[in-house]
Amino acid sequence: MRVEANSTELDDMLSCISELASSSGDLHRRADELCQWLSASAGRPAGSLYANTVPLDKRLAMVEQISQAIRALAPAANRFRRMEARALYAEGLTMAQLATVLGVSRQRVSVLLREGRDRR
Repeated sequence: MRVEANSTELDDMLSCISELASSSGDLHRRADELCQWLSASAGRPAGSLYANTVPLDKRLAMVEQISQAIRALAPAANRFRRMEARALYAEGLTMAQLATVLGVSRQRVSVLLREGRDRR
């Protein structure tokens, strides 16, 4: 069975994917920066992992930026899973199949489907 998405659903999905890409890009950039700092501290005397390489204010800013990227990623990821779960269920996948694809329990799939329906 093939289910066609209406333009509003397609716009929502594209918006969600764009949010995911942006948030994951931010997280990736921050993670790369952290890796560079950690690599620069390799071979330094024992102590804090990278205290001798990165000033405290920069470390705090980095932790805050990574935390913000993670917080931004979670809602977009949850929205994407809700939309995809609803679309795949409409195409005939069972809750058990969706649970396997999404890596969650069937009960969580039920919640995702209900949330998708409640938000329409």
